[in-house]
Amino acid sequence: MKGILIQQKVFKAIDGKYADTVSYDKKLENNEYAYSSIILNLSDSVIRKVGKQESAKELWKKLEELYTETYLPSKLFLLEKFFRYKLDLSKNIDENIDDFTKLIQDIKLTGDKNIDDYSPIVLLNAIPETYGDVKAVIKYGRDNVNLETVVSGLKSKEIDLKTNKPSQNQNEVNFVRGRTKNRNSDYKYRRHSKSRSRSRGRSNSRNKYRNDKNNNERNNE
Repeated sequence: MKGILIQQKVFKAIDGKYADTVSYDKKLENNEYAYSSIILNLSDSVIRKVGKQESAKELWKKLEELYTETYLPSKLFLLEKFFRYKLDLSKNIDENIDDFTKLIQDIKLTGDKNIDDYSPIVLLNAIPETYGDVKAVIKYGRDNVNLETVVSGLKSKEIDLKTNKPSQNQNEVNFVRGRTKNRNSDYKYRRHSKSRSRSRGRSNSRNKYRNDKNNNERNNE
């Protein structure tokens, strides 16, 4: 909403930073534009909550009171989540950094302006064992650690892991070779089994023929 008001060149109706030469009529016009822009971007339920405000500045202040999370329970919850943050290896580094940055911004909205001082250390402690070498290099190889340094190290390690990871095509080739080898082994086994079965069949036929012949000779005697 702030971006919209700045684009319309009427955010001065909120912060009151007018030049001394700006007329009362111009200020009144800016207030009307700002007020209507805010109202038109609110849902009916929110409009009912803010009530009737006389100016864009008062309307803005009321919205801040309702929706800016500056109360203590919210701040404690965000700080606890911040200091317990861990990288999610199911996401890439950019997605993890985006989540971490959003958490920092939410904490800043509570009025904590010093959170940037702790961000590099918290992110460093969030590194899993897979990236342990990166953590050691950053932790012991530098006098000062900033957020950009930690992020850069994580991205470099991610690229290294992707580069050294066996390609999917090679895995597919190995899989096909394994299946082919198994099929050949099965084929040889079936041929051998059939050959043994035929040999047993011929042997049984010869034995039956000899037995029948011997019986006939005894009967004739």
